[in-house]
Amino acid sequence: MFVASAASVYFHQSAAATSRYVLTMGQMIEAVSKLKGHAAQVETSRSFDASEAQNTYTRALGYYSALRAADPDGDEIDEDSESVTRQALNARTKEAGIDPIALGTELGLLGHEMPEVLEDIWEEEEDSWEAGASEEVSLENTIGTILLAAAEIFADGKDDPATLAAYWAEANTLSSEQIDHVNAVLTQQSQTAGELPVFLSVLVFVIALFAAVFAWFVVARPLVTEILRIQSELQEEAQAARASDMAKTQFLATISHELRTPMNGVIGAAQLLELADLPEEDRELIDILNSCADNQMALIEEILTFGEIEAGALRMKSEPIEVKDFMKNTTGFATILAQKKDLSFHLEVPENAPEILGDAKRLRQVVVNLVGNAVKFTEEGSVHVSATVAHAQGSEDAVFSVSVTDTGAGIAPEDQAKIFERFVQADSSSSRKAGGTGLGLSIAQGIAQEANGDITLESELGKGSTFTLTIPTKLSTASNVASQDKRNAA
Repeated sequence: MFVASAASVYFHQSAAATSRYVLTMGQMIEAVSKLKGHAAQVETSRSFDASEAQNTYTRALGYYSALRAADPDGDEIDEDSESVTRQALNARTKEAGIDPIALGTELGLLGHEMPEVLEDIWEEEEDSWEAGASEEVSLENTIGTILLAAAEIFADGKDDPATLAAYWAEANTLSSEQIDHVNAVLTQQSQTAGELPVFLSVLVFVIALFAAVFAWFVVARPLVTEILRIQSELQEEAQAARASDMAKTQFLATISHELRTPMNGVIGAAQLLELADLPEEDRELIDILNSCADNQMALIEEILTFGEIEAGALRMKSEPIEVKDFMKNTTGFATILAQKKDLSFHLEVPENAPEILGDAKRLRQVVVNLVGNAVKFTEEGSVHVSATVAHAQGSEDAVFSVSVTDTGAGIAPEDQAKIFERFVQADSSSSRKAGGTGLGLSIAQGIAQEANGDITLESELGKGSTFTLTIPTKLSTASNVASQDKRNAA
């Protein structure tokens, strides 16, 4: 009786402590998710309750500081730390009038160890707070840096683009995959906290029925109910955060359209000025104007396409494409660029390449990006482009492939997957020779995938790279008729 009662008390206390940690961590993530919605309202200049947003930020910071104070090595919250990030967090906590020790005691966290499974996703080493010190970033570090970025908006009242961009850069590090993982852990712990008293109650029921019933109704059941409620709210907040991210993408697409209209007017005016009888020095200014306008229009088109891909609004047309002419026209610019850099440029297209169906404008965007990158990042040697159309005899189904091979510096294995991400380049240092937004390959990959195709990469440092675009397509009616005529003649 004594052993069973002692075991029951111990495990019920453990379950209650676990539930408190799960509840606090869940409320913290809920508040952080709400901050993304408030930030989206600030970014789109929509009216919002500033007081509510500040209270949400204070709640998130409070739960976060309480978890840090209750952390197994959380004594550093009252001690000097060599980490600039931790010092900044301590300063923000004091500035908000939060006492982490008192709050941790009020939440029932202090004096109870954090469950090991929660410690695995929360805990981290001291040096991993500094940038680049660790490849794996814990929840403590991720939430901490998000709260520091959010403080400038909701505590300091800054709403300039640079501050918002810095916040979104940190907020997006808390990916949906990480939220789903944390939710899964919290759900598992809440279920464990709810199931353990049930199993113990069966044991204690045999020895002491009333003690088991008391433990279930007074301790476990209310906590489990509250935790399940928080989990449901977390899922709703995660959906709201994804919706706000989609709203940002749609806003980007809309504003890009608004930018393109006046830019077309600038280009048209510059072209009319070229026809006027102007002095030589004025013509040089017109050339500069045309060049800058073309570059700006290309950037706007790039952003517009990116916004369409992100919003799921990209639609592919189906029109006849004469492969040989298409490839010559699309890669013509590269011949001139290659000559300026003393590079050898070669285009290989079969003379009998059939006519296919596809979206010529979108395919041109992909090919121009791949070929342009090859010339841009190759300092000596050659760039070779080959296009093929593979199809079975008697079938209209075909596969259109374009391979772009260069003798450039190559791409390191650890960078080969990253270069297809948005705003990423293989060489991101400030001293890189080639410019760009880092959107080109991301857009090209998005177009290829929208056409049910893909872009693959083979590269070796010091030897060059080969990008291959592969898209399923169909032969046009003209190509089918020509193939039938050949078969009949045979």
